[in-house]
Amino acid sequence: MKNDKFFSTGGKIFTTLFLIALFFSQLYAKEVVFSFTGTTLKEDLQTYLKWKKYLESHSKFKVNIKFARTYAEAVSNIKEEKTDIAYVCSSTYTLLKDKKEAKLLAIPIINSQDKYYSDIIALKNSKYKNLLDFKGKIFAFTDPDSTSGSIAPTYYLLTHGKKNNTFFSHLIYTYDHGESIKAVLDGFVDGASVDSLVLTQYAKKHPKDIKNLKIVQKLGPFTISPIVARSNLNKKEFEKLQNLFLNMHKTKIGKEILTHLNIDRFEKPTSQTYEKIYQMLKLIKEKQ
Repeated sequence: MKNDKFFSTGGKIFTTLFLIALFFSQLYAKEVVFSFTGTTLKEDLQTYLKWKKYLESHSKFKVNIKFARTYAEAVSNIKEEKTDIAYVCSSTYTLLKDKKEAKLLAIPIINSQDKYYSDIIALKNSKYKNLLDFKGKIFAFTDPDSTSGSIAPTYYLLTHGKKNNTFFSHLIYTYDHGESIKAVLDGFVDGASVDSLVLTQYAKKHPKDIKNLKIVQKLGPFTISPIVARSNLNKKEFEKLQNLFLNMHKTKIGKEILTHLNIDRFEKPTSQTYEKIYQMLKLIKEKQ
């Protein structure tokens, strides 16, 4: 009986300690899903994994990286709470904000600016001088919901009395800015519209290839693609995550990651407005 009582007491103590350990393991390893879209280059995968480790080593979060195949999927993931924070296109944020499903977490500053462009590109020896010169040609958009890769050129054509579904002989979607760049280089398409920041990053990695390209026209500028959080993310978690991004450039490893991605630093959202993109989306919806 005495031994039974001892083991019974011991069992209770073990169970209690186990529950305490479980509680603290959950407390110190809150899972956060960080999602990326086609606004990033696939070649930077190792850098994103370093980013994940950085966020984990400077917090009590367990960070999981997720890559959305399309911008629409990124929106769905945030709506369905499968994603906590995401690096999204400016138009994606505009759509989420309109339905109060996401809020700005951090704004990337690149080359001292919070702006970017839609670059219309073609081979260097081509005769194209602006987007209107691609009438009857094969053209590549990235994602239907991409500001630089679809919305900006579609809006431009509409304001010039053209519709992209009849203007080009063939319009293809690559769902990745890097793939659109390669499609032009390989002669698969005559031209493409891509994120100016991704083009710069691509040029940094492939200086020889980029010499064969030219920027035919720049559309914009537009407010830069941000880091967002789902709107119902816990306030304390939101603030902790925000601080992680805002302080990255102050640490050696954080600075290395940002430099590799061509980002100066992240700043707290202030007066950034996405109204211009909202108005473009509105016109496209009315006229398409």
